[in-house]
Parts: sequence; structure tokens; C-alpha cells
Amino acid sequence: MQFVAPLLLLWAAAPSSAFSPVARRPARRLTPALRSTADTAAASTSTSFDAFEADLDDGADEPDYFGGAEDEEAATWQENLEVLLDPTTDVARRQVLLSDLVSAREEIQESVGSALQDRKIDTLLTPTGRKLQEGTRAVVAQVATDILPNLLDAASDPDLRDRTARELPSLLPKVGRNIADAVATQAKARLEELMSDIADPTRIPERINRQADAVGREVRNVFSETPEDLTGPSYAVVSAGPDYEVREYAEYDAAATAMAQEGDSPTDYDLATTGAAFNALAAYTFGANEESRSMDMTTPVTTTSAGEMRFFLDLTDGTAPPEPLASEDRPNEKGAVTIVRVPAARLAVRRFTGFATDGEVQRQKDALLSGLAADGVELDVDVGRPVPHLVFQYNPPYTVPMLRRNEICVPVVEEGAVVTREGMDVEWSKPVVAEEEEKDEGEL
Repeated sequence: MQFVAPLLLLWAAAPSSAFSPVARRPARRLTPALRSTADTAAASTSTSFDAFEADLDDGADEPDYFGGAEDEEAATWQENLEVLLDPTTDVARRQVLLSDLVSAREEIQESVGSALQDRKIDTLLTPTGRKLQEGTRAVVAQVATDILPNLLDAASDPDLRDRTARELPSLLPKVGRNIADAVATQAKARLEELMSDIADPTRIPERINRQADAVGREVRNVFSETPEDLTGPSYAVVSAGPDYEVREYAEYDAAATAMAQEGDSPTDYDLATTGAAFNALAAYTFGANEESRSMDMTTPVTTTSAGEMRFFLDLTDGTAPPEPLASEDRPNEKGAVTIVRVPAARLAVRRFTGFATDGEVQRQKDALLSGLAADGVELDVDVGRPVPHLVFQYNPPYTVPMLRRNEICVPVVEEGAVVTREGMDVEWSKPVVAEEEEKDEGEL
């Protein structure tokens, strides 16, 4: 299907005469009897079309292939072309889209002419094509501005080398044990599944179909902004600005681990540390917990300005999250997983693509704060305190960087509300166990 788009553009740009027949057969003259029959058929056809038009006016209950409400803005030919090339589009919808593209022939010719004249393909890009173009520019800038300079600085930073040499001997065994526990849990589950198949072979086709669907989803996730079939925190969009939206998030539980030791700078960590944090949380999710319970992956992965990484826990079935494996009691111990209760919050959210480097996060945060200030949106932060933030990363590591969905979030208050709290916890969370103990003390 990827070759259809250029063919359609060539067809649209060609003159109408290019598709005219070379020669036409002369029209046959009708005898009086045939002419009378033709007139009768024409009258009957006209009556039928009048009845058909009346049925349409009556609003027959037919599938709406034309985009919904009448006041909705008409789709561009680029958007129609993208939907037409989508393998999941049904046949009836394809026919309507093809008709719309034929009707937009002059507009397509104008876009092609403009692209040739300006030597820019912007006017020919579909929505996904534009995202790829913008994402490519963003990734190139991030690599040149952030990633390469950071790698060079890290290679020549003796403090970073010393800290890495000091922390890795204790961090890697801890994360390694968790990963080994998770692998053992997964192996046990696969063995139980195999034994079930042996006991009941009729289950095998269904299991193969499930696995094939899972593989298909993962392949599609390589080119998806938001992964398929992954749950995330519940929220409602309450308002939107030019390049951000304000969301109301409900309270939820999360598995969390520290990326920085207590007292360290929140950004004083490297790729090895963030990778170890991710692996520790993934191991917990896949069964490295006191119950050896494997849970579904969720999205997004959250990092906080306080140096913490979190995985959302989907507890819609009403079960409590399993306790993490026993670890040292030191606070903010790298590799140690805790369960935290993330309170309800109103967040202003700005989306960006590419890599969530420290530099890109700061640039996106500055742009978000500028937009909120211009629109008069008040931050939910005490005067004089630093503005905390969250970073949401939705995609698996193998997603094309140009299409990745990242979001920067800052807390805001409802319009007209007054902030009365004396302080604000920059982590926006506290351990579930601690919260329950406080509740018990209050009841006493």
C-alpha cells in the first residue's frame, strides 16, 4: 500500500485529457419504438431517484462514513489518503474516501504544483508524514544538542566514573536478583501453560492465536505513538490551550524506585542508573515480588523531578498490589521497589517527541510554563519554590524515536481557586503503608 500514494498523486496531477478515450463509437439512432421504451424507462428511473432522495432526506439509519456532525471541519485530502491506505479501513469507507479524493483532484494538483515550485514536500505529507518530519527534526536536535555532548562529558568526568565504580557492585547484584526472580516466575508460568496444553490439546489453537495477536501488536507498536492495549492512570481533560491540555487525574497506586540517592541532585544520574531503575520495576511487574505474581505492563513510565521512576499499577480487579521483595531499609535505595499512592492532581500537560533528555525536558517545561503564564493559568506551587514536574514516556524502547510520545507535566489549580496549603510534596506521593499508618493513628 505504500506505493499507492505516489500513484494517486501522479494520477491527480495529470491532465484530464490523458485519461480520455482515443476514439469513440458513433451513437446509434433509436427507432420510434425503442425511443418510446427509453423515455418510459427514463421516467421510471427519475421517479425511483426521487424516491431515493426522499429516503435520504428522511435520514435513513445508515453508517456515517462522512465524518460525523455537519459542523465538523471537513477532512483534508491528505487525511483522507492516510485513512484510505490504512489496512484496517473497511471496504465501504474506502469507497467513500476514494470518491472524496476524486472530488479533490484540483486541490491535489495545486498541492503537487506548490511542492514542485517550492521544492518542499510539506503540502503532500499525510498527518503521519508530518509527524515523522517534525519528529526527525526534534531527534536530530536532541542528538546534536544533548546526547552527544552528554556522552563526551560523561567520558571525561572522573566523578561520574568514580561514582559508577562505587555504586555498580551493590546495584547490579540487587537488580540482577530481581530479574532472575522475574525470569523464574515467567518460566514457571510457561511450564504450567504447557502442562495445561498437554492435558487439554484443544486449548493450543486459542493460545497460538493469542500469541500471534500479541506479536502483531508489538510490531504495530514499533510505529505507534501510543502502545496498544496498555492501561494507564485515569484522567479527564478539563481544558486545552494552544499547545497543552489540563487534565484531572484520579488517585492511583504505583511501583516506584529511586534513580538518585537521598541528598543527591535529582538529575545526578546516568543511563546506567535509569536503566537499572527500569529493570527493577519491570522485574517487580513480571513476578519479582513476595507473591511471585506477574502483572500486565502499563503505560506511561513516569519520572519525577525528585529523581524517582514509577510504573502505574492496574488494580481494577480490586486486588492489592503484591509486596516487593525484601530490601535494605535505607531510604531512596537504588534498586529497591516501594508501593506509593499517587494522589489526585490537576496537571497541565505538553506533548513532545523523540528522546526525553534533560535538556529537552527543560526546554519543554519552559515552553509549557510560558504558555500557562500567557493564558493566566495558576501553578499549584507555593511562591518562591521550584516548580516540580513529571515526565510521562509511553513507548517501549523499540518504538521509532520520531514517533515516540512523551509528555511534560506541572501541577496547576482550578480557575479561581486559592492555594491554601503551606507546602507541597515535590514527589506528589507517599508510601501506601505510611498512609495507612497515619489513618490508623487518626482513628485512635
